[in-house]
Order: sequence, then C-alpha cells, then structure tokens
Amino acid sequence: MKNNVKNTSCETCYICSRKHKVLAWFALVGIFLCGMLTGVSLWGYKHARTANPAAEKTLFKRPCQVKEEALMNKMPRGGWSDESEKHLAAVSVYKKLAENGCSENKDYFEKMVIAETEIARAIKDIDRNEDANNGNDFVEYNEAGVEPCEVIERTLQRRIDYGCDMAECHSYNAEIYAKMAEDGCVKNKELNTQKALNELQIADGVRVNDRELSENDVRTTVNTYKKLQMQNEARRYIKKAEKLINPGVDFIMELQRVIEE
Repeated sequence: MKNNVKNTSCETCYICSRKHKVLAWFALVGIFLCGMLTGVSLWGYKHARTANPAAEKTLFKRPCQVKEEALMNKMPRGGWSDESEKHLAAVSVYKKLAENGCSENKDYFEKMVIAETEIARAIKDIDRNEDANNGNDFVEYNEAGVEPCEVIERTLQRRIDYGCDMAECHSYNAEIYAKMAEDGCVKNKELNTQKALNELQIADGVRVNDRELSENDVRTTVNTYKKLQMQNEARRYIKKAEKLINPGVDFIMELQRVIEE
C-alpha cells in the first residue's frame, strides 16, 4: 500500500534536482553579466559623445556639407599683391561650391560668383585708370634708349603675382610670361618662355586632385600654349582635360577655335 502512495513533493518543484540548481545558477549569472555589459556599453557611448563632441558633429554632417567646409578652407585670404586676382580666385572657389555643395545653397554661391567677378573687374578698371593717369608707360617709353618691347615687358612684369598659393594663380602668371615672350623683346623670348612653362608645371603640381581643375584653368593654359606657339602641346592638353573634367562639347570647340586663330 505504501508503494502506491505518490510522492507529490517534487511535482510543483522546478529546480529540485542538483542539475536543475546548477543550470539556474548559470542563468542568474548570465542575466547579471548581460545587465552589467549593457550598462557599460551605454556609459561608454555617452562618455564618447561627451568627450568628443566635434567627432559626433562631423558624424551627422551630410556629404555636401563636408564638401562645402573643405572648399571654404580654400577661399583666398591675405598675401595677394593684386587684389583683383584674389577676387578671381574666390570666383573659382564659389563655382566649385555651386557645383559640389548642398543644393539649397547653390543659388547663393552662384550669386557670389557674379559679385566677386564684378569686384575683380572694378578693381582692374581702377588700377588701369591709375596707370593711365600716372603716365608711367609714357615716361618709360620716352626715356633715352628704351625700346617699346622693354615697356611692354615692364608693364606686364608688374602684373605678375609673386605671392601665389593656388594653381589658378600660377596659371595666370604663366599666361603673363607667355605674353611677354610673344610681344616682349626678342632677346628675352627664350627666358620668358621657360618662365611660362615653369609656372604651368607648378600650377599642375600644386593641385591635390583632378577635381580642382576648372574650365578657366584649362582656357588659361591653352591660351598660354598658343602665345608660346606650341599648338601641339595645346591640343595634347585639351585631350588630357577632356579625360579629367569631361567638359561640354561647346567648351572643347571654343578651345579648338582659340588654337586655330
């Protein structure tokens, strides 16, 4: 009769055996460790955000905003002997901002291109009028033994920018030296030609990447080669520019006309 009596003491006990107790202990330890690790992770994330807010700020920037900041760092500042060229350099930066920046700022950047261009032209007009009023070229021409070619070289020499820190500036200098080689004194032709080529090499060398090459740079370089009577070099450069910046057909045709004139 005793064997027929059921032992009901373990029917409602879920961790009666030693095996069950060990498993329950491991489960509690696991829950504790998960909770601790979660707390540490949350603390670490919060600490990282607090310790490096700049990194968090950068993390949430849109790609176009990152591009705008990088381009704005290239905006010309002090150290320019010719203020008009400084504003023309700003035009180049604003053009790139309009092309690569955020769409909502494109209209503003395009207006700045127009504004900076007008400022550069106004400064050039003022400088031109001052030179005319001073009559410097007239005095030089009338000095005993001064040839017209010397006057041309002296006048163009004053337009050279010796404080260049951008590729566009060196391209501009190259065109000036090429003009001196073209219309200056024959005895200095070879020297001015070499200076022009040196400036073109520097302009190409200081560009960090191909995206910095603008249509204005290409136009200036082609004009330089034309003045140096290096049409073949100009054609090779146009082919190179086509691969780098993929300009429109109209622009390529314009350059071809420049060479053939």
